[in-house]
Amino acid sequence: MQAPTLTRHDVLVCEDDPATAHFVRAILESCGAACDVVDNGEAAINAAAAGKWDLILMDIGLPGIDGIEATRRIRQITDGSGRWIPLVLFTAMNGASTWVDGLRAGADDIVPKAIDQPLLKAKLRGLLSASAQARLLAERSQQLRAYHDAAEREKDFGRHVLTALTRRGQLADPALFVWQREVDGLSGDLVAHRRVGDTHYLLLADAMGHGMSAALVTILVADMFYAMATKALPLPDIAVELNRKLVRTLPPGNFVGATLVRAQSGRLDVINAGMPACLLVRDGAVVTEFASRNLPFGIEIGESGPVAEAVAAQPGDRLALLSDGVLEGPLALDTLVAAIGGGSVGAALDAVDTFRDDATCAALDL
Repeated sequence: MQAPTLTRHDVLVCEDDPATAHFVRAILESCGAACDVVDNGEAAINAAAAGKWDLILMDIGLPGIDGIEATRRIRQITDGSGRWIPLVLFTAMNGASTWVDGLRAGADDIVPKAIDQPLLKAKLRGLLSASAQARLLAERSQQLRAYHDAAEREKDFGRHVLTALTRRGQLADPALFVWQREVDGLSGDLVAHRRVGDTHYLLLADAMGHGMSAALVTILVADMFYAMATKALPLPDIAVELNRKLVRTLPPGNFVGATLVRAQSGRLDVINAGMPACLLVRDGAVVTEFASRNLPFGIEIGESGPVAEAVAAQPGDRLALLSDGVLEGPLALDTLVAAIGGGSVGAALDAVDTFRDDATCAALDL
């Protein structure tokens, strides 16, 4: 493999002895590096702050600000820039304490002035190769930060539009509690609620996948749900139409789990299509579990209608709808049920730091 040359590198040399400066410059320029020379520590500090260097060579024995102090100050500048620049001290002194002080100040290497030319070239090649890799890494990191920032702006825009199109503002009902957490900025979980007179229509849907693709599906589901709930259609009719539309719209293999609820005058109707069991909680205990009895929406159009369950509800009951992201989290079900019954489910869920999936809980007071 061919040894790397010193081309396209900018090197700062700080040396007050003209003969030594000429010697170092000649070595660098013979290898193709561009070289600027200053003769004191203060000038080196100013040059380090003003330029983008690939290597800095510094004599320790400088007048005024010596090379060790200049190194210390230059390191404060380069460390703040986020990019590593190799810095080499050269000296005529052989005392170990001087070398230790130089390394502690931030020098990457110290070479004696009596070093022969081939060894100096080898050291410079190694340091400049490492500097080039550090510059490339810094550029890639900057590109990644720019990409990340752009992606976050896109997510913020998508989140704003999604909130409007799925009508999250209509969830502000005193009988309804909603808690959600997204793992990818945009959620495939949807809560939709419409009160028609004294009747509550409630939907919790979980579109397959994460991010934008899942979120787009929730827009369609929300639009259809609100249109049909506003007309106070029977719950099975809403389920049939949602399923029919999703079968025709979604790509093969995609689906939407959903729980539909209609609550009116002590009667509770539930259709669970591929979702975790929703829980009817009374006096802090689960009295009824509405398990899934239907395929998720979007898989096939069945010949028979959806299976619905109806139970009598009492004042003070609370119905909890949960996405699988909540149940797959670290919170124990008994703890969750107790929190639902005690009205502290939001605090209990907020205390959990890690959810691997979009997590949603909706609780309706009956």
